[in-house]
Amino acid sequence: MGLDDGHRKRRKSPLRLVIVLGGILVVEAVVIIGAMMILGGPADVEAAEVPAVMTAPLDERIVEILVIDAKLPNNKSGMTYLYDTEIYVQVKKRYSDQVAEELQQFRNEIKSEITAIWRTSEMRHFQEPRLESLTRRIQTMLSDRFGVDRQRDEPIISKCVIVMGMGFRIDG
Repeated sequence: MGLDDGHRKRRKSPLRLVIVLGGILVVEAVVIIGAMMILGGPADVEAAEVPAVMTAPLDERIVEILVIDAKLPNNKSGMTYLYDTEIYVQVKKRYSDQVAEELQQFRNEIKSEITAIWRTSEMRHFQEPRLESLTRRIQTMLSDRFGVDRQRDEPIISKCVIVMGMGFRIDG
């Protein structure tokens, strides 16, 4: 029986050791967190003055002009898809009348060029999240057409924006 009593004491002592160590760890955590809260409080914050809002002169503001609003087809993959598409150009206000007049004057020619770009584009270009390839090709075409303001040495077309709906398959 003496051996059994000693054996039981050995079993109890590791459990007691684990409980004591756990208690020490909890006390240590409380001390560390308490010290951090007391010594490391939040830094003082001062509000800065709100800067004056700068407004661009009227002729420097960007305006969007609709270039084309059409349903454009693509059958590069062997299946014809029709895309409901709007294409805009962003220009500075001082160029808006010039761009609008030229878009009106050459509406069919520009539509033909955009349609050719659309029809010859790969299917993967229509699956890009921001349509980077199509946007780049159409912006290049429009920038070549409208050119650069020689007095200010800046392009007339600031940016091209394509808004395209989901393509619908139209052939069987």
